[in-house]
Amino acid sequence: MKCWTYDTRYGPFEIVPLDGSYHIMHEGEALGAYPSPEAAAKALAAGETSWPPFGSPQDLGIPADLQQWHARQLV
Repeated sequence: MKCWTYDTRYGPFEIVPLDGSYHIMHEGEALGAYPSPEAAAKALAAGETSWPPFGSPQDLGIPADLQQWHARQLV
């Protein structure tokens, strides 16, 4: 299984598989669950998720295209 990470000035955002969904995580806080990693990236980039109490996804430049995220294998 893979997970994806995108680094921002407020730390990394992650998309991780869990219980059949893909969860957006930031500093241990779940920001939403989606049916695919692509849907999670698009929702985060558009600001359609729960959001930490700073900035907005547009200001952080988080891409909707998952290919611009760093993918790695979960062990």
